[in-house]
Amino acid sequence: MKKTLYLFFTFSIFAAISSAQPICGSTNLLTNADFSAGLTNWTQYGTITTAQVLPTSNGCLNNFLALQATNNSDCGVEQLVTLKKDTCYDLCYCVEFPPSGSLFNAKLTIAAITSGVTVSQLLSGSFTAAQAQIIDVITSNSAISPYIQCPGPFQSAGNYTSIVIVNQTIGNIGTDVRVDNLCLIRHQCPVVVPSCDSVNANFSYSVTGNTATFTDLSTLNIGDTPSWSWDFGDPPSGVNNTSILQNPSHTYPGPGVYFVCLYLSTVSSDGLLACQDTFCLDVVIPGTVGIENTERNSLVIIPNPANDHLFFSGSGTVDFIVITNTTGQTVFEDVVRENKVTLPATLADGIYYVKLTTNTGMVRKKILIKNIM
Repeated sequence: MKKTLYLFFTFSIFAAISSAQPICGSTNLLTNADFSAGLTNWTQYGTITTAQVLPTSNGCLNNFLALQATNNSDCGVEQLVTLKKDTCYDLCYCVEFPPSGSLFNAKLTIAAITSGVTVSQLLSGSFTAAQAQIIDVITSNSAISPYIQCPGPFQSAGNYTSIVIVNQTIGNIGTDVRVDNLCLIRHQCPVVVPSCDSVNANFSYSVTGNTATFTDLSTLNIGDTPSWSWDFGDPPSGVNNTSILQNPSHTYPGPGVYFVCLYLSTVSSDGLLACQDTFCLDVVIPGTVGIENTERNSLVIIPNPANDHLFFSGSGTVDFIVITNTTGQTVFEDVVRENKVTLPATLADGIYYVKLTTNTGMVRKKILIKNIM
């Protein structure tokens, strides 16, 4: 099973819906949250000047802001608040859609904006992420009793300078909306760490003569920076036995089976996570090898990378297998029946050396163990 690790550092989380007043304390970024001092720090947003403070109490409303409905117009207020790009915030507030006549229609929008964004731009959505960001929207065609609304944490998509609250009138008449106890708190954003399980090295190859051309088929997280390191399984070729190209080629000295490995490394876009994965494959260069072309050279291990079993393909029969790790320690040995063997679940991921006793002699190979989670 693939897993993704999420690390959250959150300081102030409110209940989604509650009748209790949120406790903002000194960390609240909005002044006059209960509007007890009127609209001293709030200004009209738009051209319809009908927003007012009602000096009364109603549930979690106390000296609350009344955004009145107007004839085919919109009513809003604005307060200067600095929201920084890529910083995270929590918002809670008390809201009521009071009972009205038969023509009931109300839409409340709370947003962060930069200077100059108009009400029509905001409500029509004709703005960029750097100009405005909708924080919460409530639409109703029936009354809603006062309650605490917490739309959840949000991450600022731009550097904004104001918070605005708008009651949109739809049709010939709308309904007043009442708001109070706004609470805006800044907190550290959650850190999302991409999973290394989604980084998988893989390749295919084609052969022309003694030259193999390799095609990288690896998958990685979006935004990762990859690097490739190849081992062509041909040590006598010296420095030519390796490559850091994505899609390299290698010319072998002659036909045979060569154990080729791709070592993939990635770094996440935020630089927080480095991942590595390995994929190895027996690469077959066909043809006549002269004296060296024995039945042993044509023996191929399938699958490679392996997980819980091995099959042996080619001429001849395998009778016994010994697997050692890179330090030479024997980690598994067993009799081979019908050219297949079951591997122990205790083998960790990595490269191992395999010694096979066949009916024609001894064969040595390398395999990659890659357990499936």
